[in-house]
Order: sequence, then structure tokens, then C-alpha cells
Amino acid sequence: MNVGSAWIKIRLFGLTSLKEKRSLSRRLINHIRKSHNVSISEVDAQDSKDFLVLGISMVSNDKNLIHRTFELIENLIEYGEGLEVEEMEKEIW
Repeated sequence: MNVGSAWIKIRLFGLTSLKEKRSLSRRLINHIRKSHNVSISEVDAQDSKDFLVLGISMVSNDKNLIHRTFELIENLIEYGEGLEVEEMEKEIW
């Protein structure tokens, strides 16, 4: 049994309020959760409208599957409109 965890810091562009950030983060979190079967939550920078920090975890028998899933999630975020991955840390053990 392998466990993977990731921390992603995302820069947001074009938002004028925390209400807009909340709407965007909910849509993004729900989309990632449904399409990749991971646990995901906003874990930091809740008071900032410029950044979104997500924590992601996943359990699998295959380390490569966890690694590929985290890469797919990073690409999904990177190609999202008005989003840029600033930093990502991954651990798989």
C-alpha cells in the first residue's frame, strides 16, 4: 500500500474578491476530486485572493499511478484559465 501527498500553491489572476476565489476553488476542487479520485482541500492562504493552496492525498498499490495522477492534476491546473502553479511538493511513500 502506497500513500502520496502533494501541496500545490496556485497563483490566481483577475479575481477581485474572496467570494470569487471561493467560487473558483470550489469548482476546481470538485472537478479534481471527481475526475481523479483523490482527497483534496484548501489548506492555506484562505485570506488571500491572489493565491490558492491545495493539499492532495491518494492511496494506491502502484507508486507510478500516484505520480502520474499528481502530474495530471498539475497539468489540469496549469492549463486552467487564470491559474498558474507557483510551487508543488510531492511525497510518495
